[in-house]
Amino acid sequence: MKKILLLFFIATCSFGYSQYAVADFIALNDGTDDDYHKLEKVWKVYHQNSIDKGEKTGWAVWKKTPVNNEYGEEEAHYVVINQFASKEQMEKWTKNFNYDNAVSIMKKGLKGKMSNSAINKILNNGPKIKKEVRVYQLELLDATPLTGGDLKVGDKMTFAPMVQKTEDYEDVESYIAKPYFLNQVMNGKHRWWGFTKVVERNEDAYEQISHIAWNISIPGAKHDPYIVGNEFVQKVLEDKMNSSREMINSQELTLPIYFLYSKAKLITLQSKSFVLAGTGANILLKLSRIIMCLPSLNTFK
Repeated sequence: MKKILLLFFIATCSFGYSQYAVADFIALNDGTDDDYHKLEKVWKVYHQNSIDKGEKTGWAVWKKTPVNNEYGEEEAHYVVINQFASKEQMEKWTKNFNYDNAVSIMKKGLKGKMSNSAINKILNNGPKIKKEVRVYQLELLDATPLTGGDLKVGDKMTFAPMVQKTEDYEDVESYIAKPYFLNQVMNGKHRWWGFTKVVERNEDAYEQISHIAWNISIPGAKHDPYIVGNEFVQKVLEDKMNSSREMINSQELTLPIYFLYSKAKLITLQSKSFVLAGTGANILLKLSRIIMCLPSLNTFK
């Protein structure tokens, strides 16, 4: 059941159910990884309280792996994702957040487990731990169903920042990339693909990034080599994809021990998501092919 929310986005957009998230890309100062984990363990209490009160639907901390600073000194070490059921919920949480109230909630939740002075010490150390935090508000535009059972500690997800180059770029992702990945999911070669748009960012965030594509693959599985069997059509589709956006190098995240989700939202979200089984799966695949107006679906690379 956890699989529906731990990812931070699920495949419900085809039913008109949009989801939003605030993603913090955090670069740490050298030698502060252990202190950062202590910080998130304390903040976890607040996030659980926030989810229980219906202020958001999920929270997760993903670790960037491996971190090799190939993107510069400020490469993110962690990505913290707060998930929301709607834009209104996201904006309300962002507007109403109060640090002092959050500290009070953490101290109350940790009463008898950690002293107030210890909590203050960990929280006050926060600015010394984080070198830079790049914040992006994201809207889910499209996605495939999520398959393969519950997400678990150690599962990996990749993200690819995109720079939009043409007005129809979002349609290109929905009608070329998505049907390809959907076919891979249906054939047991991929777990999930999602496509998000950056709707807001802080001053430290990269201005050129307009969208982010997300993927959860299946270890050892090989994707089909073509989008379609026709060589000419394949080239046309590849050219269209390449001309519509610039893809920045895909990067890998690993799910650590910090993730929370709203149990109250599970029934609602499940009812809006696809079920990949039997006739339903075949109908979904046929519909994707009709939308594409293509004779078959094979690969996108």
